[in-house]
Order: sequence, then structure tokens, then C-alpha cells
Amino acid sequence: MNAIIDACHKDFINANLRCEKEFLTRFIAALLAKRFVILTGLSGSGKTKVAQAFARWISTNNITISEPFTPGAQIPAVRKTYIVNTADRLAVEFWYDPDESKATKVVLPRELIQEWVEYISVNKLSSDVPSSQIRKEVDKTTKYSNQLNSFDTVLKAAAFAILNAPQDYNSYRCYEVISVGADWTSNEHVLGYPDGLDKARYVRTKALDLILRAQGAQELPHFLILDEMNLSHVERYFADLLSAIESDEPLYLHSDKDKNGKPAVRDGVPGEVFLPSNLFIIGTVNVDETTYMFSPKVLDRANVLEFRVTLSELEGFLQRPERVDFSKLDSGGVSYTKSLLSMAREKPFLANEDNKKFQSELLLFFQALQNANAEFGFRVAKEITSFLHFHKLLTGGEWDFGTAMDAQILQKLLPKLYGSRNKLEPVLCMLATLCFAKRTWQLDSDTMEFTYLKTLRTEATKAFRMEDESLDPLNLTPDGKSSFPPDEAYYKLSFEKILRMLERLRANGFVSFAEA
Repeated sequence: MNAIIDACHKDFINANLRCEKEFLTRFIAALLAKRFVILTGLSGSGKTKVAQAFARWISTNNITISEPFTPGAQIPAVRKTYIVNTADRLAVEFWYDPDESKATKVVLPRELIQEWVEYISVNKLSSDVPSSQIRKEVDKTTKYSNQLNSFDTVLKAAAFAILNAPQDYNSYRCYEVISVGADWTSNEHVLGYPDGLDKARYVRTKALDLILRAQGAQELPHFLILDEMNLSHVERYFADLLSAIESDEPLYLHSDKDKNGKPAVRDGVPGEVFLPSNLFIIGTVNVDETTYMFSPKVLDRANVLEFRVTLSELEGFLQRPERVDFSKLDSGGVSYTKSLLSMAREKPFLANEDNKKFQSELLLFFQALQNANAEFGFRVAKEITSFLHFHKLLTGGEWDFGTAMDAQILQKLLPKLYGSRNKLEPVLCMLATLCFAKRTWQLDSDTMEFTYLKTLRTEATKAFRMEDESLDPLNLTPDGKSSFPPDEAYYKLSFEKILRMLERLRANGFVSFAEA
């Protein structure tokens, strides 16, 4: 998967989309760590374009229709013919004999059959290869038991039935860009609602249709892009989805029952639906006098990535002011689809050395944020762990703990900070000290703590009390240069953001993450 960044960045450049590799790594790692990402920053800086471009790049715009497993279908093998009794999107039931009293029955997951299809296809195997040989190789990587894989003659026959079936292609849409309206005051704008006058009709939305499509095609990633998400109060229309993301509980849609009192489907919409793991939600946010600020509980549930435009980037655009050519991106990264979804379902893990650094830094920042009543809970700690795990997988051998942790301080810890100068100035000064200081990562043999911690805690306390002017992060040297050059900070991205917030705070008496 570490090749996905290079491939995506190359295609973005080819399509005239300016996006740094470092930002792209943070964006994809954030999507993998949590299926809800917020893009904030200057209006017109490319937030929606990046979300739309990645969705079109990683997903397919058509699906292959090939279904040989209709009830009663005969699936030929070398010595016998198997008969399909029933089939749904999860599994197929095969009989060894059309007479039920004589038939041996086996139910095989479609995902297992697909593993055989992929192995046969990738290795260009013919039907002459023994099923036992294929089973031996698939056994090495399958997530299913050896017992299920032991039905190798059926699996081989089923796999070749798929490969030899006539194929048709249908257009398919794996993403939707939905503009949030200022009048969105309930979840009906996202999830639709049952028609009160027509008992057979459900008023559907693009968002709901995408959720249902994602549930029906879980082998494909789907992207719900909510544009200008804060034009209305997020909690009013998005609370149900936020809850579903966290709890894995279903979304309630309607209460229709059939004649037997069981939940019924209305107009193709079930009574409740789970948010599938292959659905990713990306929100874009502009901050001005016409928008609403996100509450800490919303920011707490997402990675917040900030878009900024530098002078050199603007100069480059003015020299080549070309539109993004999405046609050069469509399905360009579809070969990474399976790996992306497989990664997203992984359980995150940090090696002992990385975990020791992570715990030390997280506790350090937790203590600092307590002073602003902006400390975080278990969810944030868990999600930062996930981000570090995926960032390392995406970066490969070039991975650096400091770079990944810097991204999480910026994207997970700082966004909740807002308030008056009285409240925030000491905390920002303290955070600046923590972000600027170098780390040696040497352990004290007596305390088993990193040696830098004792000195850094002392300096951070002084910065918080604002009793030592030399620790003011905005100080200048006699020749007018910064006493704390951002390029020399250990956590560069976070330190630069803190400086901008501190400057805005001293100028206006109030600051928030999004406004600085």
C-alpha cells in the first residue's frame, strides 16, 4: 500500500490538481483511521476538489455483472455437476444431487469463492490444474477455515463458472457530492423520510441511495462528500450519522411491518440500515460570518485537515491556470481498492518502541490541554493510535514517528481549541514549548522515562505561567528574526498553527482553530 501515495500523487499532477504528497499521506491515513474526515480552510483552496478527485480515482465507474448462481443452475466439475439451490449476496448453497433426500449440501461464502477467482485469474490457471493444488495456495492467505476450503472441487467449479460466465458492465457511482443547505434542520435532508400520504413511497435522497449502494457492494469503497457542511448546524442534520459511526448501531428509517408483523421494505428502503465499513464521509468547511462553528463533540469525532495556499502555489497556478481534468483520474487507482478496504478493517498495532513514544507524548499533551478544559478521552487516544498505524503502512521504510504524531496534534488535538485571550494564551504558549522542543528518545535507566521529559515539563510550566518572557513563542531577536524559527520545531505543522492562533488571539482577543 505504500505505492498508493506515489501513484495517486502522480495522477493528481497529471490531472492538474496541486496536492503535496505529505498532505495526501495524511488524508488517506485519516480516512483509514476513521471514516469521517473534515477538510477546512480558505474558500476556493481545493477542499472539495481533493475529496472528489480521490473518490473518483480510487473507485470504479462501472461494475461487472456476472451471476452464474441462479437457483437450479448447473455448475459442471470434472466428475460431477453441482446444482445451485439458493444464492444471495453473501453465500451460495450447492447440492451434489437434484434429489434432496440424496443430496449432500454445502453453503460457501461468496468472498471465499472470490478468493479462488482472484487466485486463478492472477496466476492465469487453466481448468486442468488440480483443485487440491489451488486449495493449497489459497489456504496460505484465506481468512476462512481450512474446513470450508476443503470443498475444493466445488470451489474450483464455482470459480470457473464465474470466470466463464458472460460479462456485462453497468455504469456505477461510488461517490456523491452533496451541498449542505442553510435550511437543513433535521436528518431528513440526509436520510429522507417515509411519505405520510403515500404508504408505499419513501422520499429518498442521494445520501441514502449512496448508503444503500455501499451496503450492497461492500467490495467497493463509497464516498459521501458533504460540501460546506457548516452552512447549517451540523448536530441538527448529522447527529444520527455521528452516532452510527461511533456505536455501529443501525440508522432508523421507518417502522413499516408486513402482514406477519416483521420489518418490511418500503420503496426499496429497509426499516433500518447499518453504515457499512466501506462508506467514507468527507465534510468540507469554510469559515466566515455566514457559517456556524463546529462544536467540540463533532471535531472530536473526526480528523480535521487544514487547507492553506502559499505564495509559491498561487504563483504556480497563475502560470498554469488549468482546470482539474477529472477524466484523467477516473478509476486510476482502482487496483488499490481491495487493499484500501482491507487496511481499513485492520486492527491497529504499534511496535513497542513506537508505543512507548506515543504514550509519553500523548500523556504530555493531555496534561497541557487539561489547563484549557480541552482534554480528550479514550476515543481520541484510540484514533490517534490508528492513524499512526496506517501512516506507517502508507509511508513504508521512510516512516518517522515525529511526522505522524505532528499530524495528529494538528488534526486531532488543536481543532477543539477556541476562546478568549485570558483562557487560551497561557495554553498556546505551553503547547508551543512542547511542539518546539527536540526529542532525544533516550530512556532514563532509573525512571524508565525519556530523559527530555523532566526539562520539558519544567519549561512548559514556566511558559504556561508566562513568567519567563524568553519562552514567548512570538519573541524576536534583536535583528528582527524569530527566536523560535518554525523550521527548527520538532512538530513543525503544529507549531506553525499555534503561532498563527497566538497572533490572532493577541490581535483580536479571541481565536478558534478554523479562523487562524
